[in-house]
Amino acid sequence: MLEARGVRKSYRTGTADLEVLKGVSLSIEPGAFLAIVGPSGAGKSTLLHLLAGLDKPTQGEVTWQGKSLAQFSDTELSRFRSEAIGVVFQFYHLLPELDALENVMLPALVRGGRADEALRKRAAAMLEQVGLGARMTHKPNALSGGELQRAAIARALMNEPKLLLCDEPTGNLDSKTGAEVVELLLGLRKQRQMGLVLVTHQPSLAEQAERRITLRDGQIVEEAAERKPS
Repeated sequence: MLEARGVRKSYRTGTADLEVLKGVSLSIEPGAFLAIVGPSGAGKSTLLHLLAGLDKPTQGEVTWQGKSLAQFSDTELSRFRSEAIGVVFQFYHLLPELDALENVMLPALVRGGRADEALRKRAAAMLEQVGLGARMTHKPNALSGGELQRAAIARALMNEPKLLLCDEPTGNLDSKTGAEVVELLLGLRKQRQMGLVLVTHQPSLAEQAERRITLRDGQIVEEAAERKPS
Protein backbone atom coordinates (compact mmCIF):
# COMPACT_ATOMS: atom_id res chain seq x y z
CA MET A 1 0.00 0.00 0.00
CA LEU A 2 2.67 2.54 1.12
CA GLU A 3 6.34 1.94 0.44
CA ALA A 4 9.65 3.72 0.92
CA ARG A 5 12.46 2.71 -1.43
CA GLY A 6 15.98 3.70 -0.53
CA VAL A 7 14.95 7.06 0.83
CA ARG A 8 17.61 9.53 1.89
CA LYS A 9 17.01 12.94 3.40
CA SER A 10 19.55 15.71 3.91
CA TYR A 11 19.17 19.20 5.33
CA ARG A 12 21.48 22.13 4.73
CA THR A 13 22.95 23.46 7.98
CA GLY A 14 25.21 26.41 7.37
CA THR A 15 27.88 25.25 4.93
CA ALA A 16 27.34 21.51 5.46
CA ASP A 17 24.68 18.94 4.63
CA LEU A 18 23.22 16.92 7.50
CA GLU A 19 22.05 13.50 6.28
CA VAL A 20 19.17 12.39 8.50
CA LEU A 21 18.07 9.29 6.54
CA LYS A 22 20.60 7.11 4.76
CA GLY A 23 18.75 4.74 2.47
CA VAL A 24 15.67 3.46 4.29
CA SER A 25 13.34 0.95 2.65
CA LEU A 26 10.10 -0.41 4.12
CA SER A 27 6.61 -1.38 3.05
CA ILE A 28 3.29 -1.04 4.86
CA GLU A 29 0.54 -3.44 3.84
CA PRO A 30 -3.20 -2.71 4.19
CA GLY A 31 -4.28 -3.00 7.83
CA ALA A 32 -0.71 -3.38 9.12
CA PHE A 33 0.37 -2.17 12.56
CA LEU A 34 3.98 -0.95 12.48
CA ALA A 35 6.03 0.71 15.22
CA ILE A 36 9.11 2.78 14.38
CA VAL A 37 11.50 3.12 17.31
CA GLY A 38 14.99 4.43 17.95
CA PRO A 39 16.88 7.11 19.87
CA SER A 40 16.33 10.84 19.42
CA GLY A 41 17.87 12.04 16.18
CA ALA A 42 17.59 8.65 14.51
CA GLY A 43 15.31 10.00 11.76
CA LYS A 44 11.96 8.61 12.93
CA SER A 45 9.89 11.77 12.54
CA THR A 46 11.64 12.63 9.27
CA LEU A 47 10.70 9.21 7.90
CA LEU A 48 7.09 9.65 8.99
CA HIS A 49 6.91 13.04 7.28
CA LEU A 50 8.21 11.50 4.05
CA LEU A 51 5.64 8.69 4.28
CA ALA A 52 2.91 11.29 4.77
CA GLY A 53 4.00 13.30 1.77
CA LEU A 54 4.70 16.29 4.02
CA ASP A 55 8.31 16.40 2.84
CA LYS A 56 10.24 15.05 -0.14
CA PRO A 57 13.23 12.68 0.00
CA THR A 58 16.59 13.91 -1.25
CA GLN A 59 17.01 10.53 -2.96
CA GLY A 60 14.81 7.46 -3.32
CA GLU A 61 11.04 7.49 -3.47
CA VAL A 62 7.85 6.95 -1.52
CA THR A 63 5.05 5.18 -3.38
CA TRP A 64 1.33 4.86 -2.69
CA GLN A 65 -0.39 1.89 -4.34
CA GLY A 66 2.57 1.57 -6.70
CA LYS A 67 2.79 5.22 -7.80
CA SER A 68 5.58 7.53 -6.67
CA LEU A 69 4.43 10.54 -4.66
CA ALA A 70 6.93 12.56 -6.70
CA GLN A 71 4.76 11.90 -9.77
CA PHE A 72 1.57 13.11 -8.10
CA SER A 73 0.09 16.37 -9.30
CA ASP A 74 -0.66 18.96 -6.64
CA THR A 75 -4.29 17.84 -6.72
CA GLU A 76 -3.36 14.16 -6.35
CA LEU A 77 -0.98 14.91 -3.49
CA SER A 78 -3.62 16.95 -1.69
CA ARG A 79 -6.11 14.12 -2.16
CA PHE A 80 -3.58 11.60 -0.82
CA ARG A 81 -2.98 13.70 2.29
CA SER A 82 -6.66 14.39 2.93
CA GLU A 83 -8.22 11.05 2.03
CA ALA A 84 -5.71 8.18 2.07
CA ILE A 85 -3.87 8.99 5.29
CA GLY A 86 -4.43 10.69 8.62
CA VAL A 87 -1.59 12.19 10.65
CA VAL A 88 -1.45 12.65 14.42
CA PHE A 89 1.36 14.90 15.62
CA GLN A 90 3.05 14.98 19.02
CA PHE A 91 2.19 18.66 19.49
CA TYR A 92 -1.44 18.36 18.28
CA HIS A 93 -1.42 21.34 15.85
CA LEU A 94 -5.02 22.31 16.61
CA LEU A 95 -5.96 25.84 15.55
CA PRO A 96 -6.31 27.89 18.75
CA GLU A 97 -9.06 30.15 17.42
CA LEU A 98 -11.37 27.20 16.65
CA ASP A 99 -13.19 24.97 19.11
CA ALA A 100 -12.75 21.18 19.10
CA LEU A 101 -15.71 20.60 16.78
CA GLU A 102 -14.46 23.14 14.25
CA ASN A 103 -10.95 21.69 14.35
CA VAL A 104 -12.29 18.21 13.63
CA MET A 105 -14.35 19.53 10.72
CA LEU A 106 -11.31 21.06 9.00
CA PRO A 107 -10.14 18.00 6.97
CA ALA A 108 -13.60 17.59 5.46
CA LEU A 109 -13.75 21.29 4.62
CA VAL A 110 -10.33 21.14 2.96
CA ARG A 111 -11.60 18.16 0.99
CA GLY A 112 -14.42 20.35 -0.33
CA GLY A 113 -17.20 19.62 2.13
CA ARG A 114 -19.76 22.20 3.21
CA ALA A 115 -19.93 23.45 6.79
CA ASP A 116 -23.55 22.32 7.08
CA GLU A 117 -25.45 20.52 9.80
CA ALA A 118 -24.62 17.08 8.37
CA LEU A 119 -20.89 17.78 8.59
CA ARG A 120 -21.21 19.15 12.11
CA LYS A 121 -23.08 16.01 13.18
CA ARG A 122 -20.37 13.80 11.67
CA ALA A 123 -17.62 15.75 13.45
CA ALA A 124 -19.60 15.59 16.69
CA ALA A 125 -19.93 11.82 16.31
CA MET A 126 -16.14 11.57 15.89
CA LEU A 127 -15.62 13.53 19.10
CA GLU A 128 -18.14 11.33 20.89
CA GLN A 129 -16.21 8.29 19.70
CA VAL A 130 -12.98 9.55 21.26
CA GLY A 131 -14.69 10.54 24.50
CA LEU A 132 -14.97 14.31 23.95
CA GLY A 133 -18.71 14.65 23.50
CA ALA A 134 -18.95 17.05 26.41
CA ARG A 135 -15.96 19.15 25.32
CA MET A 136 -16.62 19.83 21.66
CA THR A 137 -17.34 23.54 22.10
CA HIS A 138 -14.12 24.13 24.05
CA LYS A 139 -11.13 25.75 22.39
CA PRO A 140 -7.68 24.12 22.68
CA ASN A 141 -6.55 26.35 25.57
CA ALA A 142 -9.40 24.91 27.65
CA LEU A 143 -8.50 21.27 26.97
CA SER A 144 -6.04 19.02 28.80
CA GLY A 145 -3.15 17.32 27.01
CA GLY A 146 -5.06 14.06 26.72
CA GLU A 147 -8.12 15.87 25.41
CA LEU A 148 -6.02 17.73 22.85
CA GLN A 149 -4.58 14.46 21.58
CA ARG A 150 -8.03 12.87 21.40
CA ALA A 151 -9.28 15.84 19.38
CA ALA A 152 -6.26 15.51 17.09
CA ILE A 153 -7.05 11.82 16.58
CA ALA A 154 -10.67 12.63 15.77
CA ARG A 155 -9.50 15.23 13.24
CA ALA A 156 -7.11 12.73 11.62
CA LEU A 157 -9.93 10.20 11.23
CA MET A 158 -12.51 12.66 9.90
CA ASN A 159 -12.02 11.62 6.25
CA GLU A 160 -11.84 7.88 7.10
CA PRO A 161 -8.22 7.29 6.04
CA LYS A 162 -6.86 3.88 5.12
CA LEU A 163 -3.70 4.52 7.14
CA LEU A 164 -3.08 6.50 10.33
CA LEU A 165 0.45 7.86 10.93
CA CYS A 166 1.20 8.90 14.52
CA ASP A 167 4.32 10.79 15.60
CA GLU A 168 4.94 10.22 19.34
CA PRO A 169 1.21 10.38 20.15
CA THR A 170 1.87 9.89 23.87
CA GLY A 171 5.12 11.89 24.06
CA ASN A 172 3.58 14.87 25.90
CA LEU A 173 1.24 12.87 28.14
CA ASP A 174 1.56 11.32 31.58
CA SER A 175 1.66 7.52 31.72
CA LYS A 176 -2.02 7.06 32.61
CA THR A 177 -3.30 9.43 29.92
CA GLY A 178 -0.82 7.99 27.43
CA ALA A 179 -2.12 4.48 28.10
CA GLU A 180 -5.68 5.69 27.51
CA VAL A 181 -4.69 7.26 24.17
CA VAL A 182 -2.94 4.03 23.11
CA GLU A 183 -6.01 1.99 24.04
CA LEU A 184 -8.13 4.39 22.00
CA LEU A 185 -5.86 4.14 18.95
CA LEU A 186 -5.79 0.35 19.06
CA GLY A 187 -9.55 0.18 19.45
CA LEU A 188 -10.15 2.54 16.54
CA ARG A 189 -7.70 0.63 14.37
CA LYS A 190 -9.51 -2.64 15.02
CA GLN A 191 -12.95 -1.10 14.54
CA ARG A 192 -12.04 0.67 11.29
CA GLN A 193 -9.67 -2.03 9.99
CA MET A 194 -7.11 0.60 9.04
CA GLY A 195 -3.33 0.53 9.01
CA LEU A 196 -1.46 2.15 11.89
CA VAL A 197 2.13 3.43 12.02
CA LEU A 198 3.44 4.67 15.37
CA VAL A 199 6.69 6.53 15.96
CA THR A 200 7.44 6.05 19.64
CA HIS A 201 10.16 6.01 22.30
CA GLN A 202 8.10 3.69 24.51
CA PRO A 203 9.05 -0.02 24.36
CA SER A 204 5.73 -1.08 25.92
CA LEU A 205 3.85 0.63 23.10
CA ALA A 206 6.12 -0.69 20.35
CA GLU A 207 5.73 -4.25 21.64
CA GLN A 208 2.01 -4.14 20.88
CA ALA A 209 2.68 -3.69 17.16
CA GLU A 210 2.79 -6.56 14.69
CA ARG A 211 6.12 -5.28 13.31
CA ARG A 212 8.80 -3.12 14.85
CA ILE A 213 11.52 -1.27 12.96
CA THR A 214 14.47 0.23 14.83
CA LEU A 215 16.22 3.25 13.32
CA ARG A 216 19.66 4.40 14.36
CA ASP A 217 21.75 7.07 12.66
CA GLY A 218 19.31 7.24 9.78
CA GLN A 219 19.30 3.53 8.97
CA ILE A 220 17.18 0.50 9.84
CA VAL A 221 19.30 -1.61 12.18
CA GLU A 222 16.66 -4.12 13.27
CA GLU A 223 13.27 -5.38 12.17
CA ALA A 224 11.19 -7.71 14.31
CA ALA A 225 7.74 -9.27 14.25
CA GLU A 226 5.79 -8.96 17.47
CA ARG A 227 2.65 -10.57 18.81
CA LYS A 228 -0.59 -9.29 17.35
CA PRO A 229 -2.59 -7.01 19.62
CA SER A 230 -5.48 -8.72 21.32
